[in-house]
Amino acid sequence: MSVPGVIIDASNVAATRKRPWPFSRVVGVRDAWLSKYPGAQAIAVLDATVRPFLDEQHLVRQAEREQWLEVHQGDADDRILALAAQFGAAVVSSDNFRFARREHAWLQGNNSRVWSVRRVEGKVIFSLRHLGIATDAEIERDRLHKLDKAGLLREDAEERFRCTDPAGSCLRRGVVLLPRQVNKDANRWYCRSCGYEAVEVVVEPPLPDVLEAGPVLVTVQHGYTVTRTVPVPAQGLMLGRASRSRPGTTDVTEGLDADRAAGISRSHLRIFLDDDGRPIAEHLPENNASFLNPELGFDGVPRTSRLAAATPYALEDGDELHLGPGTVRLRISNGAEPEGGYTA
Repeated sequence: MSVPGVIIDASNVAATRKRPWPFSRVVGVRDAWLSKYPGAQAIAVLDATVRPFLDEQHLVRQAEREQWLEVHQGDADDRILALAAQFGAAVVSSDNFRFARREHAWLQGNNSRVWSVRRVEGKVIFSLRHLGIATDAEIERDRLHKLDKAGLLREDAEERFRCTDPAGSCLRRGVVLLPRQVNKDANRWYCRSCGYEAVEVVVEPPLPDVLEAGPVLVTVQHGYTVTRTVPVPAQGLMLGRASRSRPGTTDVTEGLDADRAAGISRSHLRIFLDDDGRPIAEHLPENNASFLNPELGFDGVPRTSRLAAATPYALEDGDELHLGPGTVRLRISNGAEPEGGYTA
């Protein structure tokens, strides 16, 4: 293998809300990266369980022949991070990899090598992630969540079967069978209840969380106090300080005194959606400031991860933006409508 400069999370990049997932999305991201960094080497890693759900299988086979695609039989995330650590490579993925922060300390903080990818009007845009610092509780929670999604917290999760009784008379027909409920003869399995053949269930890979969820929501906080939650509409959301001359701006300073509100511009931050309905942030004014998942000083003021003006930054579920001196915080989430509806 040539020394790669970037590892592409192929399952993550290919995934869309509709199936089958087009592998051409992975090809497009690879081509865009090589255009951005001429002479670089790119390797894409694909979870083997995802392969049957991909469209454009001829492109998958071509990528394998060209040896820039690795179809991995185990946990693709672990393989991606192992390769990135081995070669000092960047990673293209929307995953925050909190579950792996103990094994891969380079993921902690805001000097990571993880990039998000977005498509805006068909153009591929890369955005360096500001991952922030994950706490031990967050790491453990995500580790257990990952194991649960993979089925590793359940007994015998690696094998599931279904009875094929054609008459439908078997009491277990249509029920998922565990290994103890089937008999094995050579390479075939049989239902213990009726004797008909049982076929192994191929586990369907889960969608990335961002694709399983609902609308993009922005929860506005003053410090740790939640003041409102608003959805991001198709035309985007402008956030800033209240102004009669800008009726289309969502006010994030209501309830703040004048001194604390002064650090927020009238048109401070824009959040809009890419071609796939995923959020992007853009800091607008040259003065004042916005921060993405910053490290905080003892005074609670952001110290890192200041956003450049007029530059798109991809947002992922759980990201937190701090506006001005950090008085206003915006938490990004993808979820169902909150109980009681949205607050206007």
